[in-house]
Amino acid sequence: MKMENLNHMENNQLPLQPYPEELFDEHGYPTEEALNYIDNWGSREIDGKLFYGEKFVVHNYEELIEYVLSIWTYGKDALIWDGKLLEIHTLGWSGNEEILPRLKNTALWLLKFRAQEAGGHYYFNVNDKEYNFRVQKVEKEW
Repeated sequence: MKMENLNHMENNQLPLQPYPEELFDEHGYPTEEALNYIDNWGSREIDGKLFYGEKFVVHNYEELIEYVLSIWTYGKDALIWDGKLLEIHTLGWSGNEEILPRLKNTALWLLKFRAQEAGGHYYFNVNDKEYNFRVQKVEKEW
């Protein structure tokens, strides 16, 4: 392990992940480097100790959302962001589903995630204080 990585680990900080040279592999899936870049906003438990990415506490959700949008297959049709509310839809694409475990370790997910629907639909309230999510049981939708 590089010395700079050891210094980060001593401060409970995950090593800084550089912006990836390639976002997608030859099959259209996010590269490992593209997924690792999300760790800059993430957290991870290692040997019973919690470590944080450099941007975890910054709460710059917009930067993270824009980055995820850049590696999300089907782009703006499957990741809808209006500056307040965020909808993520995997559309069954396993490349999108590979992003979710990394995203689930971020402050965005921990603090702003509100609801999930079967089929890969996720909803976040990022900046809208007027909007509330609620779950409502219905007898029949048809």
